[in-house]
Parts: sequence; C-alpha cells; structure tokens
Amino acid sequence: MFTELTDLIDDVVRQFAPVRDMMDWAENEIRAARRRHPAHADTLHHSFALLTPTSDRMRTEFVYRGHARELLDRVAQGDDTRPGTAAEIVLAFSHASQTAPLNTTATGLMFRMWQKAFPDTPMDIDDDQEHREKLYGSSIDDAEAEARTKLAISGRVLGTIKCCGWHHGEPVACSYAPTQLPLGPNTA
Repeated sequence: MFTELTDLIDDVVRQFAPVRDMMDWAENEIRAARRRHPAHADTLHHSFALLTPTSDRMRTEFVYRGHARELLDRVAQGDDTRPGTAAEIVLAFSHASQTAPLNTTATGLMFRMWQKAFPDTPMDIDDDQEHREKLYGSSIDDAEAEARTKLAISGRVLGTIKCCGWHHGEPVACSYAPTQLPLGPNTA
C-alpha cells in the first residue's frame, strides 16, 4: 500500500510540474511588468488570472512568456485584453501552415507577430520580410486586425479586483485593499 501511495504521489507531482513551471513563468512576467509599469503595479499583481494558456504549445517557455508579456502590457496601458495576442497568432498561423501554404500576406503577418511576441528568440527571417512589409504592409495590418478579432477570448477580462492587503503572504499598501487591513492574509 505504501508503494502504491508513493507511486500515486510521484505521478501527481510529475503531472503538475508543467503547470508549476507556467505559474512560475507567469509570476516572473508579472514582476517584470511591475518594474516596467510601476504606476500600475497593484493592477498587474492582480492580473494572474488573465495569463491562462490558450494552447498546449504554450508549454514552451518563450511562447508562454511572450503571450503573458503582451497581456500584462495591455493591462498597464488600459487596453482591451480580449483580442488575440501576437503569440496566439503565431500559433494559429503555424497550425494553418501545416494544412496549406501561407500566402504572402499571411507569411508577412506570421513573421511580424513572431518579432513582436518573441523579440529575444530570433527566427530565421528571410530577407524578403522587409520587402513584404513595404509591399503588403496595409494588407498585413488588415490581416493582423482580423486575426486578433477572430482569436479574441471574450472572458479574458480583469474584472473587479478585491484585495485583502496581502500579496504573497506579505502586508502591502495595495490600492485595491480596504483602508483598514485585516490581521493576516487568511482573515479577509
């Protein structure tokens, strides 16, 4: 019986590892966004729920981080968080390219979105991208707007924030906390 319980626990830990990794990546991206946008630090702290992965391919760290970074920047800028992210567009077009070749506009959009979503992960961009942007830039703009709309997630909104005045077990002066703080993080 002890061996079965140990095996069960090991299996649960093994299955939870990717989720734990993504949670760590999300927290790291939130901390980075708070440094980039200190005036919106409280709102960004409470934005974790927006960072739900929308594809199994977001198990890849740089893909998930690009997705999360864009959403957090939108929160800080007061922009709509529902439209598809650049990472989501790359994933959608990558999937589509396995079914049929992408046309010039779609190829241009995929390269553009890659550069936006993953600036630290260079893709072997052919020399034609600059020319594509010059020749088809307005078509790529239109395709980007359409892709962001089609990939929108209607429930991906921040909603009402409630804070008990504690972040990660530490008392904080959060703008969403009541003026009189409770005694501890579990007393809200």
